[in-house]
Amino acid sequence: MKKLRVAVVGAGIYGINHVNAYLWNENTDLVAVCDLDSEIRKSIEEKYRVKTYADVEEMLNNEDIDAVSIATPDAFHLEPSLTAIRHGKPILVEKPLATTIEDATKILEEAKKHNVRVAVDYHKRWDPAAINLKNELSNVGKPIRGYMSMDDIIDVPTEWFNWAHKSSPVHFLGTHCYDQIRWFMGCEVVEVYAVGNKDLLSSKGIDTYDSVQAILTFENGCHWTVENSWVFPKGFAKNNDGRTQIVCENGLLRADSQNRGVEIFDNKKCKTPNSYFILESNGRPMGFGIEPINDFVYCLLNEKPFVADAFDGLQAERIAEAVHRSLDTHRAVKLSEI
Repeated sequence: MKKLRVAVVGAGIYGINHVNAYLWNENTDLVAVCDLDSEIRKSIEEKYRVKTYADVEEMLNNEDIDAVSIATPDAFHLEPSLTAIRHGKPILVEKPLATTIEDATKILEEAKKHNVRVAVDYHKRWDPAAINLKNELSNVGKPIRGYMSMDDIIDVPTEWFNWAHKSSPVHFLGTHCYDQIRWFMGCEVVEVYAVGNKDLLSSKGIDTYDSVQAILTFENGCHWTVENSWVFPKGFAKNNDGRTQIVCENGLLRADSQNRGVEIFDNKKCKTPNSYFILESNGRPMGFGIEPINDFVYCLLNEKPFVADAFDGLQAERIAEAVHRSLDTHRAVKLSEI
């Protein structure tokens, strides 16, 4: 079987996972990495012996590449995506597909124009706990009410990134939830109502929401409450927290993504690592954070549909847009308005 010649655009905190995944995937050759940061490029070249570029256009003009991962920060997916698409390269875009409907729509339209396939890395679809719930939903009758939370510690917007003001808990965390719940329900959101707080991060000079709570009404009549924040205290046992509960006609489904069964204690605090997300075993990355990247390769080589594609990315962004519009207007927003 032919190996895919791949490139990664954006090799920061999460993009480096794409780099490692492709280096270990037996069906790929990592040809090049593109990043604006000269220190990141230097590190990639020294550690992985992979050629690097500072410009996507230059990389695609100079290298023979079959597919591209876009792992730039949330608000900067548009330009590298369009550049790759115009070169005829299928792309895997880190969630969210974009942080505006306008950008997401441009990516879809350009992909259709150039007959290019687009996948979106909503990796919660590969989480074993989420898959278990998805499978069980067919056995417990009509869903009546759902709850999902996903929260990060405050280090994420204050220390990990310098672009938190260009995103929000809605885009960074909420779209994971919106996509996963659409996947669970098998239908679309019709209305959104949201409330939120801007206090803690704004006091630190970061103009974005601390926390957002949204009520989503689906076509099947199920109502979901979705809570997202990125201001959990530094002392929290894990970098993030997530919980799901679904009340159905004939059953109750729950999942706790915070404590995955492993506890580590030191003299400062208890840690509860996610043993299923991304782990290294003998240098090889594994887990449901890596599987979407491997699945992208599998689907391209075998001409299979993507688990989460550009349409899914657009629908999640439409919900996010409705949530932000509800926050701004203090009223319920119908998705037909978006």
